[in-house]
Amino acid sequence: MNALSHKPHVSCFNVKYSPNLGDGLLSECLEHALISCGAAPDSTSIDLAARKQYGDGMAGRGAIMAFLSALPGPVRASVVRLPLFVQGARKWRPHYRTELTGSDAMVIGGGNLLADLDLNFPTKLSLALQETAAQDIPAAIYACGMSSGWSDTGLRIARAAFSLPNLRAVFLRDAASVDLWNTTFAEASGQEARLARDPGLMACDVYPAASRLARQRPVVGLGLMSPLAIRYHSEETTTETFLANWYIALARALIQRGCEVHVFTNGSPEDRAFAETVEAPLRALGGEEDIRFVTQADPKGLCANIANFDVMIAYRMHAIIAAYSYAIPAIALAWDQKVLSFMQSVERDDWLVNPEQLSPEECATLAECALRDGVDRKTHERVLGEARADVETLFSVLR
Repeated sequence: MNALSHKPHVSCFNVKYSPNLGDGLLSECLEHALISCGAAPDSTSIDLAARKQYGDGMAGRGAIMAFLSALPGPVRASVVRLPLFVQGARKWRPHYRTELTGSDAMVIGGGNLLADLDLNFPTKLSLALQETAAQDIPAAIYACGMSSGWSDTGLRIARAAFSLPNLRAVFLRDAASVDLWNTTFAEASGQEARLARDPGLMACDVYPAASRLARQRPVVGLGLMSPLAIRYHSEETTTETFLANWYIALARALIQRGCEVHVFTNGSPEDRAFAETVEAPLRALGGEEDIRFVTQADPKGLCANIANFDVMIAYRMHAIIAAYSYAIPAIALAWDQKVLSFMQSVERDDWLVNPEQLSPEECATLAECALRDGVDRKTHERVLGEARADVETLFSVLR
């Protein structure tokens, strides 16, 4: 086949089948965009944890998170090292080797993959890049976020991996991540990071919103996140009791203002477990016409739920990104730098609030304001255009 007419098969390394469907959302959006740019129609993702479908979650994930969170740093690092080594040799690298067969290019991204949380991603990304280099496949890092707080071991592993010669380009999703990469990995990798929009912004292209019937009451999406997950992934110290009471009071205030509340999670087991603890008191606030619990099995279902909201209040970043894609005003709950970075990037950081500093009643009033003001259409059009153009730039690098 003529090289110019050949459609390259691109493999995307990410955590597509994570129980947090936001990861699957951005993965499917990136696949779709690459294929639209000219990648082979069967270009797809390779899950870094070797999962193969939605629902392939880790048993006991919440208990493991709670156990690791309780350990002192040095002990925690030593506990995870041997299991990671064994899984890497037994499961992950063989999976990567098999799935890469026939690939012409590889992309790592998106998601917050440049993070050293118990050496998890440094180990997996190193194995992925080693296997890609062994097969002489060009690679790029795309639309990832990067966190600080790396261990010495994590830095050593990552610097060796990022210095492999097949890494062609690095695109990160926010300015803070770009700066952190350029001070931490640019010298070793020989690659300066560039900005790129999160592929989740193209959700409206991949999962078009269904037509809405006229309704009498605004629908507010209330995204629940477990305090355990918040504490594990950030420096926030919110408790189950505080957050449960805050959510319940917020839902009550929204219903009193004439709203219909749709409660949901992105699907992580710890979020669903927390939702179960507050389901009864939330349901007691009203009938089915006042409060509903909505679920989904895949990113398409998550987006169908979000596209049906008139306004949304949530912690999880890819719920917030999906809402923005559909031009639905979202109030983001502060817990992590990445959420702040995204809200700033779309000029909506005025709609980022901290539940520790804002009463539920004040948040309900803010939701009414967001519903009234909506999303600025010119900014929205520009942001989504940039997201599409950034993938075209990535594809040109790989091609």
